[in-house]
Amino acid sequence: MGWSALNVKRAWRKVRELRGWKAAVFYVVLGVALGYGLRYGLGFVLGTPDPVVTVISESMYPYYNVGDVLLVVGVPYRDIKVGDVIVYRLPGKPIPVVHRVIAKTPEGVITKGDNNPLPDPWCPIRPKEISGRVVLRIPYVGYPKALLDRYLYGG
Repeated sequence: MGWSALNVKRAWRKVRELRGWKAAVFYVVLGVALGYGLRYGLGFVLGTPDPVVTVISESMYPYYNVGDVLLVVGVPYRDIKVGDVIVYRLPGKPIPVVHRVIAKTPEGVITKGDNNPLPDPWCPIRPKEISGRVVLRIPYVGYPKALLDRYLYGG
């Protein structure tokens, strides 16, 4: 066993021996570090600032439900097509929007929630506001986060 493996083993033994408030602080810091590391690491790999988003409203029902977790991949504007579901951020708004592209113009895309009667009033969405295209749905996993976001930000 090499020198570094021995040090890792000793450090892990010390972590397992933590009790009380020291253990609580360690695990909270570890959880926050892993959460941010995963988010920004995944964002780097997928080429988007929003690699994972949670659906918080019914605007995309029945295609997506409240609490669905979506994986997003960054794509160049030229690769976005009518019918794609994209994630974008409006200036000054903390929560990303997940809507379908219904038209594409030189200025940006026109989007609409599948469950909404009209296109989004803030369109066109400029290319720099688009985080990426949705490529995967994990049903209902994010329901607790969706409830918290709705409470904090409305929705």
